[in-house]
Amino acid sequence: MKDLNESSFEERLELYFEWAVTAWLLLKDEAGLIAALAAAKTFNSTDRQIIVTILDNLHAEWSRQDSDNLFKETIKSLEDLKDIITAKDWTVEDGMAERERLKKVNPEYAEALNNGDPHVFSRKYPNQFIIPLE
Repeated sequence: MKDLNESSFEERLELYFEWAVTAWLLLKDEAGLIAALAAAKTFNSTDRQIIVTILDNLHAEWSRQDSDNLFKETIKSLEDLKDIITAKDWTVEDGMAERERLKKVNPEYAEALNNGDPHVFSRKYPNQFIIPLE
């Protein structure tokens, strides 16, 4: 695995998005939802497909692990988030507005988004977001 510091800004934003979704759904961090939306709206329409793929992968992974349907609502929330993200071709203005909303709700997440720093989630939840070594 490539060192996160060697990753492109876009790769770090992708991880930021994934961890924001995870913080929201599994750790009940409501600011994680706004962080995920702000990150998703940062990408242009072509690159936003990467975000959709991340959601599809999370959906598949969590569905596979949920033989007892304990995460049924969580998985449904993933589908709802995907619907929101794909509902329209978000503009730069939409992205800026969502970032402002995030800044009001959680300035630390907003700054981390601006810096492409997904570690904000591993700092807040060190036991849930462990970065694998090579």
